[in-house]
Amino acid sequence: MLFGIKNLRGVIPRSNSVCRIQQCRLKRSKAGLSPEAQKVVSQLSVLSAGRKMPRLIKLCNEDYVKHRTIMKAWSLERKNKIEQQKITLKKQYESMKKASEDLKFASPKLFTIANEHEYGKRFPLEIRIPTDYPPRQLWYYNYVPRQKK
Repeated sequence: MLFGIKNLRGVIPRSNSVCRIQQCRLKRSKAGLSPEAQKVVSQLSVLSAGRKMPRLIKLCNEDYVKHRTIMKAWSLERKNKIEQQKITLKKQYESMKKASEDLKFASPKLFTIANEHEYGKRFPLEIRIPTDYPPRQLWYYNYVPRQKK
């Protein structure tokens, strides 16, 4: 075997007596493992992929202090943003709860209708799920709703 080449197809002579070799590489097998064993190896490699540690950055002491300061500031910024989002969601929930209580006292009949569970009715798949970002295409001009069967 020549440098990992498993099969030589042929030799093509040239005019100046130098030969060129055509190479045919074959697919490597995983050490002859059975399909079941290969499946287990694949599953274990996927499970252990998240546990790999990133390479450590080689910095001098001064640069390391700067790096740590920046990372700490960034983590505080993320923490503050998450706390603000939690506070906003809590305010929205309290507002919804207060509106529900107001409706309960204003009109018990409307309150029961609003809170009635509708069996068999699901969220339509055509409606876009709310996100923090606008859609790429703002409006579908050729939209046709699904026909009910």
